Amino acid sequence: MKKLMTAAAIGLTAFIIYSEANREPRERINYAQALPEAPAFEVSSNFDGQWEGKRIDISGDNICLETRILGNIEDGKVSLRLMYNNTLLKGWIADDGKLELYSDNERWGYDFKGTAQNGQIDGEWKVSNAPCRGSWKVVKV
Repeated sequence: MKKLMTAAAIGLTAFIIYSEANREPRERINYAQALPEAPAFEVSSNFDGQWEGKRIDISGDNICLETRILGNIEDGKVSLRLMYNNTLLKGWIADDGKLELYSDNERWGYDFKGTAQNGQIDGEWKVSNAPCRGSWKVVKV
């Protein structure tokens, strides 16, 4: 009986090692969006300053938490941070208030769209690889 148990343990170990060695490597769920060298428009410094607000989810999924957004715009370069998971949204803002934003999050495919006017930025957001979606708003402080 002892020899049978030893043989079974060796066989199981060999099977696990073989399976792991021949398994395809896992791919990342999502890659962070590379920030281009320049935007597709002329950058505006009309919206420079500190900004603060929040992101609201309408999907109802429990992984899509509401979070504060803090950041700044300096010389037309936008830098906003989602506080609950430290995701950085970087990009630029045009004279008409349109934003071009890119996420540094390696796991979640964030897509933030928005327009600035009258001291606030309003927009919509979604995640390409999760049900999360909703609105967001920041105001100049």
